[in-house]
Amino acid sequence: MIKDCDDKIEKIVETIKNNISEINERYRNGPALYFYQRLYYLRNNSESISSFLSNDYHIEILYATLVSWDMNARGAKLKNFDTFKANIFSCLDYLKELEKFEGNSNADLTRVISYLRCAYKKLNLMKTKSQLVSNSKFLHFLFPTMLMPMDRKNTLGYFYGNSNESLNKYIEIIELSHEIIRMPEDWKSCLDDKWNTTVPKMIDNAIILLVGKSVKQRNTLQQR
Repeated sequence: MIKDCDDKIEKIVETIKNNISEINERYRNGPALYFYQRLYYLRNNSESISSFLSNDYHIEILYATLVSWDMNARGAKLKNFDTFKANIFSCLDYLKELEKFEGNSNADLTRVISYLRCAYKKLNLMKTKSQLVSNSKFLHFLFPTMLMPMDRKNTLGYFYGNSNESLNKYIEIIELSHEIIRMPEDWKSCLDDKWNTTVPKMIDNAIILLVGKSVKQRNTLQQR
């Protein structure tokens, strides 16, 4: 259970409204941003999840983006490409169901969560036992306006004060993120063509800024 939930939501909202552009200067760029932008473009220009995943190049970009987002470093080990691809296709029916709600901020969240639980349980992209980080990033890549990416240090640290992952925590954070997505705010005015591509990613970015462990610190003059 997330403690001080309303306070945490308020801080995220205020960070998005007032400081979210800072992420583009204070967070990493290079391959992580390049592959993310490339993947976002390809996904947005695909007619459906089936057509997107039918192209091997798109799956290669998914794989490369996960690598650039540290899913094959610091103890994390992605499965080999062929096994990775096979696992994605084993989840295709659930991904197709989730696609019906992408882009609809008023989607039936109960149904979204039902299919999301099934997809999460079936996704098995890593050689290591951890699932939350790889699954949340992968699902964000496929459904960028509906699902946010997560990690242990920032996301779990911010909401729970620890790095212990679970499916229930993932679902709880997704539900919370949709409270923010559905607020009557002018979120579009905060978007840009770098890290702030969608509201779910801005929520992730706001948490990164609030935690402060993954961003470059501003110098003394900037802080004043």
